[in-house]
Amino acid sequence: MRILLIDDHHLIGRSLEISLKSYSEISDFFYLSDPKKALEVVDSYMPSIILMDIHMGEHNGLEIGSLILQKYPVKLVFLSGFSLIEYKERAFKIGAHGFFDKQIEADDLVDNLKIIQFENKKIFPEFKAKGRILLTDREKEILQLISQGVKQTAVASELGISERTVRNHMYSVSEKLQTNTVVESVIKAIELGIINVRLQ
Repeated sequence: MRILLIDDHHLIGRSLEISLKSYSEISDFFYLSDPKKALEVVDSYMPSIILMDIHMGEHNGLEIGSLILQKYPVKLVFLSGFSLIEYKERAFKIGAHGFFDKQIEADDLVDNLKIIQFENKKIFPEFKAKGRILLTDREKEILQLISQGVKQTAVASELGISERTVRNHMYSVSEKLQTNTVVESVIKAIELGIINVRLQ
């Protein structure tokens, strides 16, 4: 396996490089700390598997990964400290082959990478993509605005819909998230990574 690790955390990156290079299954390993060079390095290095972080400063690993998969026949695996359902859903949708928490043991990571590489299987621990009830883009949009303190009346005005439609969307959100109030829905959506907290 030719592994390319893309992670802007130097300590984690170098530690993984030292650890994974010791495995006989890994024929070559390249560590990239600058996500801006991702496409360039993938083009020249041509890895069989890419390990990628999600939060890399101003860069988003999910967006970079999507661009890579549109151009190269490589297996993409996310290695993140944020094992949020929303991230796993997005990773699955763009065609990634796996998603693991950074706390995973090196032996377990390599074992999973072997399955992904040689058996062409997708591994998303504790996540089932099929049969999941997902929030619509409009529901996420409304939740995001409400999380920023925008009143439902103002949300309706900003989105050009009626207050009744906003209430209907929020009822649907409560049903899907199994919450009882708007506040609970916002809190749970933040915890699951469905919406982001934006500081003013």
